[in-house]
This record gives sequence, structure tokens and C-alpha cells, in this order.
Amino acid sequence: MGGWVLAGLVGGVVVTLVFRALGEPLNWRDVVAPPAVLIAIGIAGVVGFPEVTGFDVWWIVGGCVVGLTFGAARGATIRLYAKNGELWQRYRKSSLALFVLGVAASAGFTVLAVKFGMHEQARPYQLAIGVSFAGEALVLIPRGLRSDLPFATDKERPWDKLLRSR
Repeated sequence: MGGWVLAGLVGGVVVTLVFRALGEPLNWRDVVAPPAVLIAIGIAGVVGFPEVTGFDVWWIVGGCVVGLTFGAARGATIRLYAKNGELWQRYRKSSLALFVLGVAASAGFTVLAVKFGMHEQARPYQLAIGVSFAGEALVLIPRGLRSDLPFATDKERPWDKLLRSR
């Protein structure tokens, strides 16, 4: 992965964390789309890596279990609350701590995997981040559905108007 792509990915994650720490609407598109897109890009990266081995796949699966576990734990700590009659979310200090611990655990797992022979390029960052956010979504969605509040309405994005006009 190129330096600019990695910097953009890290920047996007930081912006997401800031918004979630301040509080943001909990809507379907923002809960489901980012993990799905990141996982798809990550899987494409794994499939596109010509030297991937069965050994690499086992380490990738193990890394995904680590990410999914920390994401689910983080999802359990997120504060859900009502604002304007809709469901909102806010990261707590424990949510942010679990994010940092999850990144550290994932990095440590990757270092260990590479030490034992995994190709470092066989596990894309997008996959790790996407699986972590998927773990969060797997806990947040049922929590949101059990609440008496509707999920927030998806905000219209600038490109939505362009897509409708075609």
C-alpha cells in the first residue's frame, strides 16, 4: 500500500473517531457501508496478492478474529442516546481505549505472524479496519434495534443529488 493511501486511510479513521467521540447519528448507511467497503477492498487485496499461501490465510483469519473481538467489545461500550427523536451514538473513554488496544493487539499479532513466516502484504490494513468496524456493527445494530428509538435518518450527501439526476 502506498504512503498516501495509508495516510488517507489513517486520516479517515481519525476523523471517524473524532466524530464518534463527539457524538453522531446512528444510521444504517454509516454502520454498514464502511465495514463492507473496507472488507471488500481488503479481500481484493488478499486475492490480488500473488504469493499468498495457506499459512498466510490462517494468520489472516486469526487477525480477523482479533479485530472482530475488539470491535464487538468496543460496540458494547458505545453510548446510545436519543437526540431529536432519533438514535445517536457516542464513543466513551472505554470505547477509545478499546480502539487503541485493538490496534495494538492487531499490530502485535501481525508482527508475530510475520516473524513466523506470513507475508506482511497478505493482510491489508483495510481488511483489519473493516473487520474491526464490522464487529462494532454486529453489536451496535442489535442494541439499536432493541431501543425504542428509530435509527437516524441518513443525511443527504452532495453526490446523492448528482446520482439522482442521471
